[in-house]
Amino acid sequence: MGRERAAIKGLAVLALLLGTTNLRAQTDPEIGRYESLIKAERYEEARAALESYVSTHPQAWQALYQLGYVDFRLHRIRQSLTMLCKSLVLHPQFAESHKILAYDLNILSRQDLAIRELELAIRYDPQSAESHYELGRIYYERGSYLSAVQHLEKAKLLAPGFVRVYHNLGLAYWGVGDNVKATANFETGLRLNAQQSKPSAWPLIDYATYFNFQGEFAEARDMLLQAVKIDPTWDREFEELSKAYRGLGQVADAIETLKQAVALNPRKSEYHYVLAQLYRQMHRLTEAKEQLTEYERNRPPQ
Repeated sequence: MGRERAAIKGLAVLALLLGTTNLRAQTDPEIGRYESLIKAERYEEARAALESYVSTHPQAWQALYQLGYVDFRLHRIRQSLTMLCKSLVLHPQFAESHKILAYDLNILSRQDLAIRELELAIRYDPQSAESHYELGRIYYERGSYLSAVQHLEKAKLLAPGFVRVYHNLGLAYWGVGDNVKATANFETGLRLNAQQSKPSAWPLIDYATYFNFQGEFAEARDMLLQAVKIDPTWDREFEELSKAYRGLGQVADAIETLKQAVALNPRKSEYHYVLAQLYRQMHRLTEAKEQLTEYERNRPPQ
């Protein structure tokens, strides 16, 4: 694990250090064909073609970027990271490479390196709403709420229709204690989300999280039930729904919804611990003991 983390850091730092080099981009008509496959979301077909191309054109930075992007979309994160770093060695001022590399690093829990890559992405493309959004999200997750607000507000300014910005801004403003702006952004996010052809569950989940924290459990419950109808594949919505039911004193419903969170993410130890406490409340001691065993099995090492 230590060698792997060192290798990841080495590749990312290499891309960072080369970020001030000025190399002229090269073009190849073949690149356009791969771009068409990517836009059509034919990622496996694009990957096969790009792997063949870069094997004979190892200096083609655009193809290396495209392959890194395709690997990212196919959840081949380490392969994506390698291809993007190779592309950045050849053409380090391409903002999109830095941005997707930051996505990879964030997935690999290297937020420190992801921040540096996003700063480079913004240096080379200050108008990228996605880069500001991702940087704001990382700052929020790290508890740097003022920095999160700054970058998310910039993303909103650049792309007012970017739905994800609003509910994340709601969370960030909640983090700095500005409930008025938090509520305003949550509400705008809900409105814009409802206008989408495929609404997301996340504006509802995040707003419900806020309601739960405020002790407004009925509002949280109703919002989360809507979220489940949109997309029942997120353990977080069932976790928050269980909290809402607990706040309303509906322990049996809290147990059933938390069991759904466990089914979606059985390795999250906290779910097992809370479920054990709920079983104890219902005097279901055998099940409580089973959940405590699962908690101990999945708890991260101290």
